[in-house]
Amino acid sequence: MVALVRNKNFSLLFIGSFVSHIGTAFYNFAVGWFILELTASPLIAGLYIATGAIVQVLMTPIAGVFVDRLHKVRILYVTDFIRGMTVLLGGGVIVLLSSTFIIPLLFVITIVLALNNAFFYPAVAAIRPDIVHRDRLNQANALFSFINSVQAIIGILLAGILYAFLGIELIFIINGLSFIISAISEMFIKTPHPKRSLDKHAATIVTDLKAGFAYIIQKQGLMTFMFAVLAINFAVMPIFANGFPYLFNIVLEKEAYHLSIAQATFSAGMLVGGLLVGVIGAKLIIAKSIRAGLTATVIGIAIIGFLMIGVSLDRLTYTTFLVLFLPTLFLTTFANVFLNVPFMTGLMRAVDDEVRGRVLAIMETLSGALIPIAIALAGVVLEFGSIGALVSGSMVLMLIPYYIMMFSRPSRVFLNSLT
Repeated sequence: MVALVRNKNFSLLFIGSFVSHIGTAFYNFAVGWFILELTASPLIAGLYIATGAIVQVLMTPIAGVFVDRLHKVRILYVTDFIRGMTVLLGGGVIVLLSSTFIIPLLFVITIVLALNNAFFYPAVAAIRPDIVHRDRLNQANALFSFINSVQAIIGILLAGILYAFLGIELIFIINGLSFIISAISEMFIKTPHPKRSLDKHAATIVTDLKAGFAYIIQKQGLMTFMFAVLAINFAVMPIFANGFPYLFNIVLEKEAYHLSIAQATFSAGMLVGGLLVGVIGAKLIIAKSIRAGLTATVIGIAIIGFLMIGVSLDRLTYTTFLVLFLPTLFLTTFANVFLNVPFMTGLMRAVDDEVRGRVLAIMETLSGALIPIAIALAGVVLEFGSIGALVSGSMVLMLIPYYIMMFSRPSRVFLNSLT
């Protein structure tokens, strides 16, 4: 990893992402808790999360076309500047508004952020192979997993504390400034940028998107695997996005820092897993790692689900719940790193540079397409049902895509092709 740190371009990208991710952790945690506290409605909270996700999912394939054609570094710092100014202005305006208008404003802000996220994340994924040698790509992806973990640990823990004592306004300021600092860091990244024509006509964009889809379809087993990923995301995401906040805020009636400890534990598992994957590096066998990580993740989620149901029905004391819940959550996210990082590394190596941006964007869209619907439906379940109904349904649904990813012939062929 020392060689990566000495790589100036990678270090600038790493530092910028690190800072902005901490601010984002502040913002996402605090706003989600703030909406539940303001409205006491899991339905509105679910719709808020789903709105941003829908916008990002719809825009990401189109953004991927432009990522392949425009200068990736410019995409990074321009979108970070826009996100920073949007959050800072939103924080200033929210102080002046009554509670009636705060929720609509938060929806507007999340739409603007999602539009920029649709360009930013494919650009980050596509630029890494341009600045990192092929042999160190697995370590680079592990370090970015490290970023996601550390930002959540630091950001969420601080958000839980600062939200309780200083309110939502400070969270807006910290997040906005973090985006601007990230943009300044990214402006100094130097990468080769081949001259490509930028035809903005809709027909050309559609043609490029078709080429990206054709590339995915031609890779044997990739489409099957991606639809299985879509299904497992649909099943599992509501537990984390809807179930955790609802459990701690509404069912258990705890302060915000209780949820922040749980989410920080979630990220600590990713942190340790990312560091270990980074140390192992090229020695990791991608197909075996993905299978083992997927199996351990599914088992861990099932245990977490049973614990959530137990504490919600008063079958477990809160202390017993935490003693069992936090270590299980840590181990589950630790295992998940051995699924996600090798999978992304294998894809980055396999996809040609000319189509990498749009292919990764399309795949991100496919894998996340049903998440907004799942989150919105989970809000309805919690509004009119119970945490037990949500968690039970999620655990049953995740078994079908797990079987497809592990045992179907197309998925096996695809996994064995990754190097």
